Amino acid sequence: MFDKIGDMPLHPLVIHVVVVGIPLAVLLAVLFAIPRTREWARWPLAIVVVGATAATFVARQSGLAFEAAQGIKPGNPVGDLILQHSLLANQLFYIMIGFAAIGLLNVFVVRKAAADNADVKQPAIVRIVLPILLVVAAAVALIWIVRVGDLGARAVWNPTAPSFFNFP
Repeated sequence: MFDKIGDMPLHPLVIHVVVVGIPLAVLLAVLFAIPRTREWARWPLAIVVVGATAATFVARQSGLAFEAAQGIKPGNPVGDLILQHSLLANQLFYIMIGFAAIGLLNVFVVRKAAADNADVKQPAIVRIVLPILLVVAAAVALIWIVRVGDLGARAVWNPTAPSFFNFP
């Protein structure tokens, strides 16, 4: 199901949705954290973060199908990079679930600003902590998409190239 669209492998196609969707969700999360742009970013954030999470799931599944179809096994430079890529992609999927959950919690709970409606005072945990948590989750997702993409690109284009990151 997740292996091909027509005669083309699905994985190289769907990863572009992830590579664009996650940074866009990060940008919208930062805009949502700023009270002045919160209302503008509210619904686009909800749509993009859920869509990016769904695309991450499809990319993960299509990557596993692509790996099986190509017969890639660890034990050589490409196979080892693909194994690391797969492990980080699994982590990214769970990070995106957390990012989406925090994003949706923010969208439905955090209001524009307490000053806009003096009758409704939100507690500091809602007004301040939830948007900060959103930005932290967004930053982790951004770092992970770069790490996953770095390993995937090196596996395809130059397996002997040094890593963008110096930590495992």
